[in-house]
Amino acid sequence: MKRELHELIEIDEKVKSKLDFIKSSSGSALENVNKVKALKNIIYEKSSKTFIYNLKKLIKLEATQKDLAKKIGVSEDLLSKYKSGEAFPSIETLIYICEIYGISMEKLILLPLTTIDIENMENSLDADFNVFEENYYAYFLVTNIARGGAIHEGVVEILNKDVVFKILANGEVIKCFSGRYSISDKLISFNLYSQSEGTACISMIKPNVNKERYFGGLNMLMLPSDANSKPCVQKLLLSKIRIDRELYYSSLKELLNFNAEGLPLGHVKISQWEDEAAYNFTSKLL
Repeated sequence: MKRELHELIEIDEKVKSKLDFIKSSSGSALENVNKVKALKNIIYEKSSKTFIYNLKKLIKLEATQKDLAKKIGVSEDLLSKYKSGEAFPSIETLIYICEIYGISMEKLILLPLTTIDIENMENSLDADFNVFEENYYAYFLVTNIARGGAIHEGVVEILNKDVVFKILANGEVIKCFSGRYSISDKLISFNLYSQSEGTACISMIKPNVNKERYFGGLNMLMLPSDANSKPCVQKLLLSKIRIDRELYYSSLKELLNFNAEGLPLGHVKISQWEDEAAYNFTSKLL
């Protein structure tokens, strides 16, 4: 992208030089149609290359070319042609892109997007991301050996980006962590802290914004264990509705257990299908 940016700077200097010449020329000089046409061609080249440069920035912002094509309402094949310079968007597509990302037409086709521009867009997208309800129930396995196999219940309260995670016992709060969540391309991270217990982190697959509200899913939880406050990583189920732990014990334990079938673990992660299975389980309880 550095080479492309350098080319844009050279073209921009060429355009400015020729425009200054025409602006300072007499009326008779402007009658040279070929010179005007040549300048217009250079301006088009500048617009086209600038748009391609900015388009690549937007693809990175949206994570994939497919995601951007879907967002601006064109086929992936047409977007590829935009990216290669084989085609240039219609005026309505350009206006739509400007409206979606909150930028001017000049910024889109005449000025290369800067890091600050992209950060502002990311902040704007994050601000629009609002699929969470205010309260969720949380379930995860007890780590205390004496109570092995039992399932903890807790609540997660979300207001804007502020988060409170409460672990319950017999309906009473026994641990409480608070903090905020942050959004990346594919993940949401809850960074929480308790003065007495230390830190807790929850990492989840970014919910599908096409769903009106996040109903539930499977996440990764890291916090000190009950037994001796050693670091512990385990699965965490979030659910909009409260789940009867006795009635659905087998299903909950199956969702919350790590299964390796005797194989050594190089790493542990939550897969998309596990998250969908958890969502389907919670949604069927309605």
